[in-house]
Amino acid sequence: MAIKVNPQSFESMRKVMNGFWIVVPAYLLISLVMPFLLVLAALLLVAHTLELPIAFLRLRGKNLPTMEVVSKTLLYGFTWWLPKSLEAK
Repeated sequence: MAIKVNPQSFESMRKVMNGFWIVVPAYLLISLVMPFLLVLAALLLVAHTLELPIAFLRLRGKNLPTMEVVSKTLLYGFTWWLPKSLEAK
C-alpha cells in the first residue's frame, strides 16, 4: 500500500505531530512521578495498533491518506475512525 502525500495529508499529519510533540514530553515527566502510567501507555499503544486493520477496513471507501489513518488511529483510537466511518459519503 503506497503512502499518498498531498498538501491536505501533509497538513493533517503536521497537526497530529504538533499535538504529539506537546503531549509526549509532558506525559514522560508525569510518568516519572507515577510509573503506572508507563504501563498504561504501553497497553494503549498495543490496543491502538491492533485497531489498525479494523480502521483500514472501515475507512476503505473514504480515500483517506494512509499516514492520516495510521497516525490518527494510533493517537485517538476508535474515537477517531468509528465516527469517520459512519459519515455519509
